[in-house]
Amino acid sequence: MDTHLSKVADHHNFWSETYDSSYYDHFDLYHRITKENILQYLPDKKDALILDAGGGTGIWSIELAQLGYQQIYLTDIAEKMIEKGHNKINKLEFQDKITIKVSNICDMPEFEYEKFDFILCEGDPLSYCGDYQKAMKELTRVLKSGGRLIASVDNRVSVLGWLDKNEDPEEIDRILATGDIQMPNEKDEFRYFIHAFTPLELRELFEEHGFIVDTIIGKPVIAHRFKWIRSKDSKFIEDILKLEMKYNSHPDYISRGGHLEIVGTKR
Repeated sequence: MDTHLSKVADHHNFWSETYDSSYYDHFDLYHRITKENILQYLPDKKDALILDAGGGTGIWSIELAQLGYQQIYLTDIAEKMIEKGHNKINKLEFQDKITIKVSNICDMPEFEYEKFDFILCEGDPLSYCGDYQKAMKELTRVLKSGGRLIASVDNRVSVLGWLDKNEDPEEIDRILATGDIQMPNEKDEFRYFIHAFTPLELRELFEEHGFIVDTIIGKPVIAHRFKWIRSKDSKFIEDILKLEMKYNSHPDYISRGGHLEIVGTKR
């Protein structure tokens, strides 16, 4: 594993024990937006072979198993995240539905050509992996023709919010031009660069690798950075969720999303 990926793995290993609680505390609305989007594109057959690439603690693998899907591969480069997922999967007795592997999305020789019917790449692995072109090539290789790939990435406009107040205009210009930005407020040993996409760049990446783009959404586009995202008022959250699903694929609002999510069908 190269230095960049080692830092990515170390970072996620460091947060493995608190990752799930933090995720559901801060990102419950984000999770629900993602789930509503995924549900529209899942395979009809419950025995479809599914890859949860960069799936960490198994949040989505478990969701899929609970929906009745029977053949799911959960992969990640962070061994402690995978270990956390393994414990949850054993507790739920989903071992017969979910196979776990430590794996790098940029290089997956353990999976043959066109193995999977459907791939999820949630939690922004394409942004974190260090070589999104290489990762995209591998994801395309292991997906069957006609299969769908759903991936989330960091949104370039949104990551400007990571900058310190004293950041200089040249640095802002560099980030907007390249999409490359250092992860904020991390311990020095975990510092690494991610790639944040624009909606157009993300679309072109998928099309370049032979995909028809079904949709791109921002998530969330309304509640992003507002106190609403952590509201405990269930009716209010339901109303906001409806608005999110109404507007998150609208071209005028996609770029407001904290993250972008794309759905593509391999030609």
